[in-house]
Amino acid sequence: MKYFGLLAASAAGREFLASWLPIPVASADEQKDLATIHGMKHSRADAEAAAKYVPQFFKPEQFATVKLLAEMILPTDDEPGSNEAKVGDYIDFVVFSAREFEPSMQREWVDGLTFLDSESHKQFGKPFHSASETDRVRLLTEMSLPERDPTADPQGYSFFRLVKDMTVEGFYTSKVGLIDVLNYQGMNYMAEFPGCTHPEHQS
Repeated sequence: MKYFGLLAASAAGREFLASWLPIPVASADEQKDLATIHGMKHSRADAEAAAKYVPQFFKPEQFATVKLLAEMILPTDDEPGSNEAKVGDYIDFVVFSAREFEPSMQREWVDGLTFLDSESHKQFGKPFHSASETDRVRLLTEMSLPERDPTADPQGYSFFRLVKDMTVEGFYTSKVGLIDVLNYQGMNYMAEFPGCTHPEHQS
C-alpha cells in the first residue's frame, strides 16, 4: 500500500478512501452460517458512488492519457480491467493529494506525460492518446525494456514504473480488483460458532 499514506493524511483523502475501499454488506449463508461479502458495496450511497468523477489534478487531456495508460497496464480481457475499476480516478486523487506531503510526485507525472507526448510526436507525429494502439504499445514497450533487459536504460523507464505501480495498487485495492477478480474472502466471518460437533466431545 505504497500510496495509501498520501490519502490517509488528509480529510479529503480519507473520504476518497471511504468511497474507494470495499466494505462488507453481511448476509447469513443458511448452509454455512457464514456472513459473506458477495454483496460488497462501497461505503457511499450507490447513486453517489456511481457519480462521474471530476479530476482534481490532471487536465482533461492528461486524465484521458492516464486512463489509457492504466488500461494498457491492466487491460480488460475475460476479466475486468483498470477501466472497470476506475483506476484513473484513484491515480488522479493520489497525485492531487501528494501536493502537501510528496509534491515531487506531481512533477513526475506532469514531466512523464509531457515526455510521452513529446516522444510520440517524434516517432509517430501525434500525441500519445491520438496514436494508434500499435504505436502506443511500441512506445510503452520501449520504456519498459529494463524489465526484460536489466542493462537497458531508456528514457522514461522511471515514469513507466510509476504508472505501473500506481495502476496495480489502485486496481487491487478496488472492489473490482479485490473482490471480483481476486475473489478475496478475507472479510468473511462466521455469523455463529456452533462449536465442535463430534459426539465424543458433547457433554
